[in-house]
Amino acid sequence: MNKKIIAAAALLLVGALFFAAPESQGQKRSVQITITNITTSSGTIVLSAHDSEESFKKKKPVQTARVPATVPSATIELSLEPGDYAVCVFHDTNGDGDLNAGFMGIPKEPFGFSNYDGKGPPGNFKKHKVAIPAGTEALALEIPLVKF
Repeated sequence: MNKKIIAAAALLLVGALFFAAPESQGQKRSVQITITNITTSSGTIVLSAHDSEESFKKKKPVQTARVPATVPSATIELSLEPGDYAVCVFHDTNGDGDLNAGFMGIPKEPFGFSNYDGKGPPGNFKKHKVAIPAGTEALALEIPLVKF
């Protein structure tokens, strides 16, 4: 009798997992991110999307993307679940894979963040987050590159 109960419970668990999976996969939303103020076609545009303060601070993005730099703008499309995200971008002009910075930590390469106007130092996740609401239509976001 115990074997029947265990088998029934296992069947219910497998069924619940099987039927729940497609529902969660359908919630992602297309987000088209246009990076502007690109001044040279050398190098690569590098993008990272962060879904929490911890992800942002530890530089552990939930999604990354790289595209060739094109003057004057480049577009990257992500598929994100509804929620808050901070998007970071930089133009890797020398192709070394890093955002190069000077002695004081000031970036030598163009960079940008969601909700950043280029005035003053960039902020934290809370300052740069954008809300990705549930929905089916594509969402557009523009991030201008700045250089100090």
